Amino acid sequence: MRPIIIDTNLLLDDPKILCKLNKDYEKIIIPITVLKELDKLKYESDTSYSARMALYSILEFKEKHADNVEVIINDEDISNNDMRIIRNTMDSDADLATKDVSMHLIAEAKGVHSLLYDVIVNNIFDPYVNVSVDEILDASPDFCFKQKYQDEDYDDILMDIKPINADAWMFLFIRSEDRLEALYANNPLTHTLERIDNIPTYRSLGTEKVSLKALDAYQICAFYAFENAPNVLLTGKWGSGKTLISTAYAISKSRRKIFITRPPIGINKKYDLGFMPGDKNEKMLDWFAGFFSALYFLYANTRGQDGGKGIEYDYVKDRIFKDKFETIPLNAIQGLSLLESDTMIVDETQLIDIDYLSMIISRSGSGSRLILLGDLAQTYGVVKPSESGLLKLLRLLPHNYLAYVRLENSYRSGLISLADKLQDRIIN
Repeated sequence: MRPIIIDTNLLLDDPKILCKLNKDYEKIIIPITVLKELDKLKYESDTSYSARMALYSILEFKEKHADNVEVIINDEDISNNDMRIIRNTMDSDADLATKDVSMHLIAEAKGVHSLLYDVIVNNIFDPYVNVSVDEILDASPDFCFKQKYQDEDYDDILMDIKPINADAWMFLFIRSEDRLEALYANNPLTHTLERIDNIPTYRSLGTEKVSLKALDAYQICAFYAFENAPNVLLTGKWGSGKTLISTAYAISKSRRKIFITRPPIGINKKYDLGFMPGDKNEKMLDWFAGFFSALYFLYANTRGQDGGKGIEYDYVKDRIFKDKFETIPLNAIQGLSLLESDTMIVDETQLIDIDYLSMIISRSGSGSRLILLGDLAQTYGVVKPSESGLLKLLRLLPHNYLAYVRLENSYRSGLISLADKLQDRIIN
């Protein structure tokens, strides 16, 4: 069988084309020009997704069928910085570390040992420690499921349970097969390890209208963090309860209006509506759909009420929202200082860059409360990983003045699994 050279456009159109061609040709040849074109196209908004998927498909195919694919390198084409770095690596007889897939493929084609690093998951702090009953009893024979470990008992337990960091907000899940036997929280301010799964305060939250119950162990962790930590970072997939839990807690605990903000950024500019009329509150209202949904759940779905004289009225939107919240555009936060007993909730932090998130965090004052909500999986390419404030913050944790809780389960609808599959970048 003859070899075949593949063009850039075909890879962009069908990332699985390599597997299809492999059935009919003994070798697939990929010119360096194709890799360079894909590398350039991955930064273009219209082709970013397709170009990145094409590069990953080449990488995956090469790992499975190394003898069936070849990258052609022209030595005279050493014109860009990537190629210069590869040349320096060869001259130094060294290994190459990169997170650039196209650079990795070119380097390996030239015989350089290249290490490809994951751009998203590396070095992110994990607040959860999972152990079995047998593991914890082996590590700490004196562990007896006390309600609270403190003072000398606390020091002894943490000596035995190495993954627990005394200076971090962390949660210890003790399991027996698939069953949760006990859940402990480490408080770095009081230096206590407290069992929280059997305390009513951390299992439900009372508001004016309803009692919000924790639906799983991760939401218990969130209730504990809101009750004990000075500030909270809450992440989780869509439908995990981030906005609902934070809104319910803030309303139940704060006697003042709650500041809320989020970046007024859509997932794609082609869907932008353009100029929004009205004052700052009216301009921002449509961006706070998550808070409205939370209020409708906590109070009642009051949309479409009859206000008399043919006027439509919405009690939650027109009364409760205005009584409980004060909206702040991100551009207006720089002059704000959060005073004692002030609370600010920042939604969609995954869409905020490093400089802005730094500025937001710096607004906190003594006795104030900052609540950050976000999900790295919902960035949609709007913010590059290198510019993501949330990603860098997760890599800077732990910090004893910011508890991090990651919600793992979604409760919105049975369609969530379909939405997850749509977001799965390996399905094409």
